[in-house]
Amino acid sequence: MSLAKKTTSWVKEGLITQEQQQNILSFERKHSNHFFWNAAFIIAGSLIGLGICLLIAANWKVLPNAVKLVGDFILLGGFFYAAYWSIQNKRSGLRELFLILSFVGIAATIGLIGQVFQLSGGWQKFAWGWVLLSSPFVFVSRNKWLGMVWFGLLVSALPEVWLETISDWTWHFSLNSVLFYALVYIFHLLALKWDERIHQHCIMAEAIALFLIWNTYFYIFFTAADWTLNHHNFWAYLLVFGFFAMRMYTAMRQQNLVSFKRNAILTEIYIFLIFACKMHNLWLSGLGFIGGGLLILLLIWALRKTTHYIKQMDTFK
Repeated sequence: MSLAKKTTSWVKEGLITQEQQQNILSFERKHSNHFFWNAAFIIAGSLIGLGICLLIAANWKVLPNAVKLVGDFILLGGFFYAAYWSIQNKRSGLRELFLILSFVGIAATIGLIGQVFQLSGGWQKFAWGWVLLSSPFVFVSRNKWLGMVWFGLLVSALPEVWLETISDWTWHFSLNSVLFYALVYIFHLLALKWDERIHQHCIMAEAIALFLIWNTYFYIFFTAADWTLNHHNFWAYLLVFGFFAMRMYTAMRQQNLVSFKRNAILTEIYIFLIFACKMHNLWLSGLGFIGGGLLILLLIWALRKTTHYIKQMDTFK
């Protein structure tokens, strides 16, 4: 249901006045994110940036080094100016387009300079250069996906010893794994607190918070599957269900029904995976397929009943 229809029904029910309805609609129109249009600009910017890189690569041997460098800096300068112009004129869609082009252009420029002058430094140095030079454009952007990519680059630029240690903690269950996940979650909460203060000016904190929590979900759900389903580690079971329980409790405290339902669904999927793993021999028979279908229906029924019951509670108002 559209916001206009919702507010009209609220007016009929006496929840708000007609003047309040107009103020709500005016505010939403003014502050709307225009997700579709912004997404279109993001896709367009990415395609144009990649297309330019491919076009240059196709004619790489034909172009002299001086032409490559001069052309690259002219193009990059044009992206910078266009980004500045769009910010000054409050063109949000074009701003994101040219900020993404500037972000991709910086990487292409670093690679070009390295190739022309025969510089070598490996991925870490390239990533550090890309992260540092693109920071102003990323922090100005209101695109959380660009912020997440930037933060991912920053993580990948860490020393190899650190990355190997983190990989060992995430893929092999141990006390260090639990401590690592706890630390990442604490940083996620700190990023959310930081976002509350700076969101109006910069969404980088939100992007970092999303990056951290999504990575936590990925590792908890997929790597813990190996610890629990294949090795049947009791502490791994405790970690997985403890994490989902904590997220659902947090959702209840924040009155976030959507987050609660998502975590409830993930919990039930995980329970289904446990049963499926325990009965893996039975799945090869007709009775196994029937039992699996019935189990899925049971989980759907349990989820709907749980959601309906929670909606009736005073927890989510």
